[in-house]
Amino acid sequence: MKRSRKGFTLIEVLLATMILASGLVALLTCLSTCIEMISASKKVHEVQYVFDLAELEYPVKDDIKDVEKEVPVDPDSDLVEGYTFERTVDEKIDDPDIEDDGLWTVRSRVSWNYEKQFEEIVEYIRIPK
Repeated sequence: MKRSRKGFTLIEVLLATMILASGLVALLTCLSTCIEMISASKKVHEVQYVFDLAELEYPVKDDIKDVEKEVPVDPDSDLVEGYTFERTVDEKIDDPDIEDDGLWTVRSRVSWNYEKQFEEIVEYIRIPK
């Protein structure tokens, strides 16, 4: 007598479910990584936009006479909501043994998320004597 088989066995159903579940987990992992990358990319573009606005609002002129007074910018959060721009000039070491080369370090910083995260650009300005 020949037995006819109708339907799937329990093992076949469990195996198919496990394969489907592992595929869905991989898909959701890729999706969450993609969303994180899109968010990070958006943040980078927003920060670059704030740097560009700040450069228009507070340009570093070519004819600087006093770097310590003309270049620094106090923290300004009015450019773009949620972001703060500031520019500082590092102090020079007053050592009579070292010749002044006229090189200044200028740090421009955009911070967000209540000052916990920031992006900083370091530039060097040389003002010959």
